[in-house]
Amino acid sequence: MIVAVGSCASAEDGGMNPTSTLSVNGHELAKDVPAGFDPCRDIPEQVLAEERLGHQEPDITEAPGGVVWKGCDWVYKGGGGYSTSVRVTNLTVEMVRDKNFQDAQEFTIGGRGAISTRQFDGPHVNEVCDINVAVRGGSVEVNVVNPPSRRDTGHLDSCQIARSLAEKIAPSIPESL
Repeated sequence: MIVAVGSCASAEDGGMNPTSTLSVNGHELAKDVPAGFDPCRDIPEQVLAEERLGHQEPDITEAPGGVVWKGCDWVYKGGGGYSTSVRVTNLTVEMVRDKNFQDAQEFTIGGRGAISTRQFDGPHVNEVCDINVAVRGGSVEVNVVNPPSRRDTGHLDSCQIARSLAEKIAPSIPESL
């Protein structure tokens, strides 16, 4: 059940400006993604080069119920490796945990709570992994798709790749977020 709720920002957030939120299964879902980190611009070029990621494409998705993701997709240069989406979402780590996805693992990245999940059903469940890293009002989501047929990365677990990438991206997320 989704219910629109009005709330006010705290004085620490710069004033008493009304913000719109949705309630999803008892959790408040912000109307939009948290501002302050843009994966399309704020991931250092050095990280993208180390990971051999190129061909950046914007990725903005809105799901029923008010869930929003904003970021970019990349593919492994040369076609022999994984593809990834790095997006900011209004889904919190707690909301992801409450979905009870298979193989959920909680840990810390850059001093922030994080969770890895396998949200893909089917015989190739290990090919896809999502990691959500907590930020105020949502999370930064790193999604990795890595079929075993990939020449350079197919032998690696998608969650290992996603966690390594999230650890490299985390220092770029502002502490205020």
